[in-house]
Amino acid sequence: MKDGFKIRKFMVLAMIVGWMSVVLAGCGMSSNVASNSPGSGSAAANTKQKTYVVATRGTFRPFTYTDDQGNLTGYDIEILREVEKRNPDIHFEFKVMSVDAAFLAMESKQVDVIANQIVYNEKRADKSIFTKEVNNYTSRKLAVRSDRNDINSIDDLRGKKVAVTSSSEVTRQLQSYNETANPPIDLVYTDKGATETMNLVVTGRVDASPLYEVTIDDAAQTLGLAIKSSGPVIASDPTRYALRKDDDEQALADKIDATIHAMREDGTLQALSKKFLGKDYTVPQM
Repeated sequence: MKDGFKIRKFMVLAMIVGWMSVVLAGCGMSSNVASNSPGSGSAAANTKQKTYVVATRGTFRPFTYTDDQGNLTGYDIEILREVEKRNPDIHFEFKVMSVDAAFLAMESKQVDVIANQIVYNEKRADKSIFTKEVNNYTSRKLAVRSDRNDINSIDDLRGKKVAVTSSSEVTRQLQSYNETANPPIDLVYTDKGATETMNLVVTGRVDASPLYEVTIDDAAQTLGLAIKSSGPVIASDPTRYALRKDDDEQALADKIDATIHAMREDGTLQALSKKFLGKDYTVPQM
């Protein structure tokens, strides 16, 4: 009897152990399924996320600049942050550099995207992809000292020193104007940012510079520079992002385009323009 009792007791214990093993195995399997399911954890969520390096000037307020807390922000930057927010598989890492340096870095595959009010350039189209959706339209006017009233048009620039950047579309416009101008405009080439260029104007080292109206007004209001925008809009170009020319970058460009299109449709793009630029620059300004 005692032996029979022991056998039955052993069998019961064996059944309990077996049952617990099944339960624990089931729990383990459920845990594995959950951890591999989409959005179940940060590690899983980041498995397919790809980081793209974005080059930006960082001193071109209000498009790309550092705020009072030391954070990089601006219109061009926040559009990409919204793209990142709506596409969890994309992560942008920003690096500050000049536009010319950025294109060289993109050729050597050190950066993937350039965010700096980029205007389509036929010469660079061989090596670069330009997004199709327009971020905003520029509104360039002549920046002059606030006490000057003698410069109100391009014609008034003849014989005067004008600061320009080599990569600007409006620079090519002034170069073309100089082909027949007498006397020609004295173009002073600089790789400095907008604030430094405006300092050239304020200090009298140059007479004027074709800059964004919103940048000029912002500098006068926030930095207290003795500068103003003069005359009518002399150029209004659509701005985009530039990417390295390869299949992976084309796929990224397509995602950026699709997202910006959606942002335009739901009003987010216009809201960002009003927040950073003061009004809706997502439509042509001329």
